[in-house]
Amino acid sequence: MGDWVQDVERAATRWMQAWVALDRATLEDSLAQDFTLTVSAFPTRPMARQAWLDTCDRYRCSRFAYRDVQVRSIGDGLAAMSSIAEQKAELDGHDRSGAFWLTDLWRRESDGKWRVFARFSGYPEPGRASAEALAGLGGA
Repeated sequence: MGDWVQDVERAATRWMQAWVALDRATLEDSLAQDFTLTVSAFPTRPMARQAWLDTCDRYRCSRFAYRDVQVRSIGDGLAAMSSIAEQKAELDGHDRSGAFWLTDLWRRESDGKWRVFARFSGYPEPGRASAEALAGLGGA
């Protein structure tokens, strides 16, 4: 595992801890200018960077942790990070706590920092028979 993998994981943790702490400067520094968030409930309606930042005042997170993290190179200075994220959060009084399947796309920018330029979020698949059949196929 290269140093860049740890750099991406650290950048991801820094980003989400800034969300918990409402650290606007770190939130802004973590996102590429072309950042979008796409959630499984509305896959054709990605949320742009500014809209996501504006939502942070209403979408309050008090606990966030990644697990089952995998980081892969997808090109020179590009990385994909998949994970399950556990959060305790609320949006406009509605509970948004629980586990989410996340895929984040990261880019090393001209200043050398890793910034996320896309996040895709949905719910993890439960361990039903079809998922168990896939697990039996093996993996890398």
